[in-house]
Amino acid sequence: MNNKLEVIGIDHGWSMMKTISQVFVTGVKEITTTPALFGDVLEYEGKFYKVGTVRQEVKDTKVEDDSFYLLTLATVAKELKRRGLEEAKVFLAVGLPLTRFGAEKNDFIKYLTKNKRVSFK
Repeated sequence: MNNKLEVIGIDHGWSMMKTISQVFVTGVKEITTTPALFGDVLEYEGKFYKVGTVRQEVKDTKVEDDSFYLLTLATVAKELKRRGLEEAKVFLAVGLPLTRFGAEKNDFIKYLTKNKRVSFK
């Protein structure tokens, strides 16, 4: 494994997921069968998810379900692929809107760091 720490900045928008080089619709949907094509497909814990689909509905917080966690994994995968990496130690640089930061900061940190080691395709 590359011992270099990869810093990935992610803007978890309600409409779009954004990094320095990637922008895609904030949408994720489980696929119940093995997909024929793997473009924009995340495989995680034995399940397949199509990312960049129809936009998620706005919820009270971004930690209510696994949608933003899965979208984060997909975003990390896209960034690592762009950098020519298949595995890495990753430091996520993320944020919340100023109006929600105080109330949601700790929950968002717990949500995104619930698994210290993650494998996905």
